[in-house]
Amino acid sequence: MPEHLSKKEAVSFLEIDEKEFDNYHQKSSEIRGEKKNGRWYFEKTFLAEWKSLKRNRTVRLTLREYEECFELAIKMSYGSKSSHGTGIRGVRSEMQQADDWILGILGEYGLRKFLSESFNKDIRLDTDAHPDHITSQDIVSVKSGGDWREPKINVAVKASKFKNCFLVLPEIEYENEGRKSDLYVFIRVGLPSDHLFRILRDHSFFKNVKDFLEDDPRFRKIGKLEEIPVWICGYAKHADLEKVTEIPGQKFDQGYRYVKSVAGLKNSDLDWATFASLL
Repeated sequence: MPEHLSKKEAVSFLEIDEKEFDNYHQKSSEIRGEKKNGRWYFEKTFLAEWKSLKRNRTVRLTLREYEECFELAIKMSYGSKSSHGTGIRGVRSEMQQADDWILGILGEYGLRKFLSESFNKDIRLDTDAHPDHITSQDIVSVKSGGDWREPKINVAVKASKFKNCFLVLPEIEYENEGRKSDLYVFIRVGLPSDHLFRILRDHSFFKNVKDFLEDDPRFRKIGKLEEIPVWICGYAKHADLEKVTEIPGQKFDQGYRYVKSVAGLKNSDLDWATFASLL
């Protein structure tokens, strides 16, 4: 008989945050379990496979790569077309915008590294900051036979935090002929919310704050930022996305979205080999 673990044991075995585990189990069903006598149990063999796939789909960006992404995010946050959404005082601040931008850029860098390391496929991203427009496709060229050429398909990368379980597209990115893509890649990025403070922790400007926090046990410490884990969760074809007004835990107040849960994404080795060949 296969060994089954309780939820507490499963969280410990997978070495992930309990909130993330709950989301992966309850919202996207990428972690499957069986309920017995009012309690959930999880097959250890399945959990081991899930853990192994997560490890194989995770690349780690260096601090230098993070700096490149943050530099581009700052440039884009000062572009005339970069202001979007609303913050406490209306238009989002440059810092808020840069924080939004960097997650997506890190996701693109992660995909590039994953394809190069796992499938020997080199791609180029648009790493220029455009003040007046957003590039509709995220892969701008592919290396083939020693030369660079345009990709054969259009690809969009959607990055999110580790806790999130759905690839979500607004109407314009799915329906507009000039914006839609053939394939959509969903990526989880393990970027700490205090990443900027971690970068500045050893700067002379931050010394007093750092020393204060480290000397007082009642306060949390500012950790180091050494690498960024980027988890390539899978991809979906344009026609595979589902038109909905809500997903588990979130109702879309305005209109609808096109979505796909992580459990429904293409993510096998064969799927990714196909992805690379389509480029």
